Amino acid sequence: MDNQMRPADVIDFHDFVRTILENSKFYLGIPELSSITEVPQNKLRYWSQKGYIHACGENKKNQFSFDAVFQIYTIKFFQNKGFTLSVAAQKATYYSQTFKEIKKGMHSRLKQIKKTPEKTIIDLGLFDPDPSKNLNLCVEGKKAYFELN
Repeated sequence: MDNQMRPADVIDFHDFVRTILENSKFYLGIPELSSITEVPQNKLRYWSQKGYIHACGENKKNQFSFDAVFQIYTIKFFQNKGFTLSVAAQKATYYSQTFKEIKKGMHSRLKQIKKTPEKTIIDLGLFDPDPSKNLNLCVEGKKAYFELN
């Protein structure tokens, strides 16, 4: 069987990425969050009771959006730097908001994702200062750069 990607596969992946970037309805329970973040379930329940992480979903009880993973990792990061839980949660909320803005910006600009053997090309649409050109973010291995075309 041929392992080459078909154009339809790339389109499906592009739609998948757009779904993740917008307010998708991927919900995780406490056990999944604990497994992903390596924070004990009892600690996550405590953080939820204190309002440091927020439940969402249909019944808003022990269901968390994927954004909660970022919030939890950020709280852990600041606690490991010596901050108290409440200060770590405040700092995490600030950075979580920044993360949401990055997602929103990428969602609004993302037009297409192209994959070649050498690189991944993320089409970010028209280049505002010169709308006759497109802005692409290219990723080759560990190197990322912009191209105008």
